[in-house]
Amino acid sequence: MPWTVLLFAAGSMAIPAPSILLAPPHPSSQEDPIYIECTAPQGFPGANFTLYQGEKVVQLLQAPADQLRVTFNLSGGWEAAGGTFHCRYGVLGEHRQPQLSDLSEPVHVSFPVPTWILALSVSLVGALLLAGLVTVAVVIRKDMSFDNSLFAISTEIQGISEMSNKQDVAADD
Repeated sequence: MPWTVLLFAAGSMAIPAPSILLAPPHPSSQEDPIYIECTAPQGFPGANFTLYQGEKVVQLLQAPADQLRVTFNLSGGWEAAGGTFHCRYGVLGEHRQPQLSDLSEPVHVSFPVPTWILALSVSLVGALLLAGLVTVAVVIRKDMSFDNSLFAISTEIQGISEMSNKQDVAADD
């Protein structure tokens, strides 16, 4: 028995997942709108599409009766914050029963880091490193300061030991 006849006999027609893509123009910052296109396979014109960000429903759109695709426009707010998006579509099946497709593959939307943030973070790290090096240099310099009283004592001790050595040699003669 053919596959479609088996599905038909089972009482429900499995419908395949839609395709999803990030449509141009691609966003370059979080202020730019995001356009996500979802397309149902042949044979499902006029489907109702649902866009998800993670597991949260973001938007619902119905394709025109003769179209297989919709384009979701996410402009500003939390919706345009980027992340992982999926879509699915639904149609009325046999006996006017609603049928939902599987979720599409994910599409990931991310934004490049603005160059001024990179420059600022590099300069802040540089300033912190410089401050740390200056602190280390001051501490080392303080620890390396020379105490003349210790030197004088050690010289006197050395002089005393030399005198006792000379006295020992003279006593042996």
